Amino acid sequence: MKLCISFGKFELKYFFYCSLIFLLEICIYFFVYNDKNNIINKHCQLHTFCFFLGYLLNFIPTWISHIKTKEKEKEKPKINKLEEEDNNSIEYIYNKPYEEYLSLKDILKFFFLCLILLLADLIENTEDKIDGKDNVNENNNVHNNDKTNDKKNSDDFLFIEFLIFFLISKIGKEVYYKHQNISFFIIIILEGIKDIYFFIKKFYHSSSIIIIILNAIYSILYAIYYLYVKRLMKYKFISPAKCYFMIGIINTPIIIIMYFIISFIPLGNNESKYYYDNIFELFKNFGNIEAKSVIILIFLPFVYGILNYTLIKIIYDYTIFHMYIPFVIENFIENIVKNFGMFENIFLISSFLAELIIIFVFLEIIEINCCGLNKNLKR
Repeated sequence: MKLCISFGKFELKYFFYCSLIFLLEICIYFFVYNDKNNIINKHCQLHTFCFFLGYLLNFIPTWISHIKTKEKEKEKPKINKLEEEDNNSIEYIYNKPYEEYLSLKDILKFFFLCLILLLADLIENTEDKIDGKDNVNENNNVHNNDKTNDKKNSDDFLFIEFLIFFLISKIGKEVYYKHQNISFFIIIILEGIKDIYFFIKKFYHSSSIIIIILNAIYSILYAIYYLYVKRLMKYKFISPAKCYFMIGIINTPIIIIMYFIISFIPLGNNESKYYYDNIFELFKNFGNIEAKSVIILIFLPFVYGILNYTLIKIIYDYTIFHMYIPFVIENFIENIVKNFGMFENIFLISSFLAELIIIFVFLEIIEINCCGLNKNLKR
């Protein structure tokens, strides 16, 4: 008798990717954001700089890949002239440097993609400022600008991204079968209920509507970003490391310029001026920086670089939906460290396990062998 539930295809490499992301998330939360006195938590633009510097550090795997390609070219045996012309034609089409085969339109799109990331970051930091201000005003009626920042890529409305991925792929005539359609709707319902519930728990104050709108826009922007990056790698043959390296080249200097600009723009009224962030205050704080903060400041860009590279490798090697498992793990860690009550923790763990099982069904890592749900499996 065939079991109702069986295991499908689950690659060890994908398990390694998810495990690595899990470990990096733990490190980020407990060694960086758990310490409110950390200099990174006091300066949101410094945090943003470290984040995009992580993108820029992808020049390391890009450089290693370039060296290996050159070594392979040297090791190629000599071939006759006709074969060499044919190979050069293939090389021209599939292995040209990105600056040669990206049109002006593609370059403008890519620059717009980088601006989307910057806008998403601005939205996230603005949300943190609003939430921090409202929470402090409710308790002390005093504005405090040192609110701990949430981690980049944290997403309170993950179901919006998943919904956009699914609908866009449907428009692109991607075929989904019974087990995927059913699991998709269950995921949307579960994730929607969980996200709304915990969002209300975290942001129940006067600016909740504004934060909900900002979170929705944030999710939409990141959905656009991931979809475009997927197309960039698939149709323009740009490697994951090179793609992130290019983003880092554009956004890192822009962040530095923006940091200086906002340092000259005070907010508030004449009686209570404050700054979105101030690079001159940052330089002053460097004089009293702790050794632990120095170590974190050095290693955080590398951690973000590895984390983002792993995420984009998942998109590159598998599908955009395979990112959902790392994101569910990330949201679970983010919420579990908030120290909610007993009921909330039980609800969080239960929803996490249920979502994990359902997304396994969607990705065909778990197969349901009843009610026709095992028909049209990829394997």
